[in-house]
Amino acid sequence: MQRFSRNGFTLVELLVVIAIIGVLIALLLPAVQQAREAARRMQCSNNLKQQGLAMHTHHDTYLTFPDGAPNSQRPNWRFQLLPGLEQKSLFDQVDPDGAMHSGCNSDSTYGQQAYDSNLILIDLTVPVYSCPSSALSDHAETSMCNYDRLQTIDYVGVSGAFPDPADRDDVCSTGADYGVYCNTGMLVPNKKLKFRDATDGTTNTIMVSEQSAPVGNSDYRANYHGGWRGWSSSGDVVTKTGAHHISGVTSVAFSINAKSGQTGGATVPKSDRPYAGNTILTSYHPGGIQVLLADGSVRFIGETLDFLTLRQLCVRDDGLVIGPF
Repeated sequence: MQRFSRNGFTLVELLVVIAIIGVLIALLLPAVQQAREAARRMQCSNNLKQQGLAMHTHHDTYLTFPDGAPNSQRPNWRFQLLPGLEQKSLFDQVDPDGAMHSGCNSDSTYGQQAYDSNLILIDLTVPVYSCPSSALSDHAETSMCNYDRLQTIDYVGVSGAFPDPADRDDVCSTGADYGVYCNTGMLVPNKKLKFRDATDGTTNTIMVSEQSAPVGNSDYRANYHGGWRGWSSSGDVVTKTGAHHISGVTSVAFSINAKSGQTGGATVPKSDRPYAGNTILTSYHPGGIQVLLADGSVRFIGETLDFLTLRQLCVRDDGLVIGPF
């Protein structure tokens, strides 16, 4: 009689196979996560490159870069770049002379006039202004009209950097609501600059930076500067926390990814809202941030960069030799 043997796994063999599979998954998972972050970081870099191309297109068209933050609540630099970001039809539908309360323009408390054409900004999302690595919401609330459908933006214009105290009064303004605004960068309030103004070299001058993660140890968010409007002290606008003041630009006074109070050696005047004009440059990318230089190139800058070097990179014409970055 022919005898048949039964082939199969023993319990021990099965457990060994399961253990091996578990080890392989544990080894592969970090690699998968790193690959995904690399792809997100590349997309973020492409976002900045598109903004840089739009900046140069604006300069070719108008012979200047956009002003960083016009007053009277008019649109900031992000809105002015829309034609160069293939958003010309959207740009044409908005009244640039109307109050840019991030698309929310009727509120009796502040006596605002309704500009119906600007309501198109409600529910709007321009993908090039959103970093895919950011864990923060793409939209936030404005207390002007209690909407929760307005885009917050993960990139901020650099209006300069906080200088030595002896030079501050010549290049900066300060107020309880504003922090410190400096006019030594490439995107400054109420002023249009040209390539020739970057005498330190366009390859050595930061124009736009990521700002896509929570700021310091506080509730203030990087998207504190989200939205489309220029600077104004009246009322709350698009923020994550209902904090006051919005502009689209920042004057650098803190180290990259700094925690609250870490100024990198700068002496920053006391402010009721310390991040209003000096929101920290932050991101969810491990180890640093991505920045757009005035020549249109994009660089990743590590969070360990010396603050003095960072400050020099944010100033267009101080004539100082910039160290490695």
